[in-house]
Amino acid sequence: MTQHREPGLEWAVDRHDRSTVVHLVGEIDIGTVQTLEEAVRAGMGSVAPVVILDLADVTFLGSIGLRVLVMAHNEATTAGRTLRVVDGSPIVHRVLQISGLSQLLALYPTVDDAEGV
Repeated sequence: MTQHREPGLEWAVDRHDRSTVVHLVGEIDIGTVQTLEEAVRAGMGSVAPVVILDLADVTFLGSIGLRVLVMAHNEATTAGRTLRVVDGSPIVHRVLQISGLSQLLALYPTVDDAEGV
């Protein structure tokens, strides 16, 4: 597992045969968006056909983070890969519902659920 700690947002990448899981912990806002982009690039840089963004431990998700999620979805789709998002945090779940991204993104309550599909 590769781990990175930045002020406000920590992330780690777990690589498996069929999936790569990017675990995120903290807040996603204008101050941490570059860290989020770095984490997403690390996940998308794997060869696994499925990339899972684990947002279960995200405590705030601002609109700039939504932009990154849409870009990651588009990149995965273009590359013929699958992006799955764990929205186990009530805050993240609500933001994705209100923004309408719950209609675009493949959402799962846990990493196990996202990996088990």
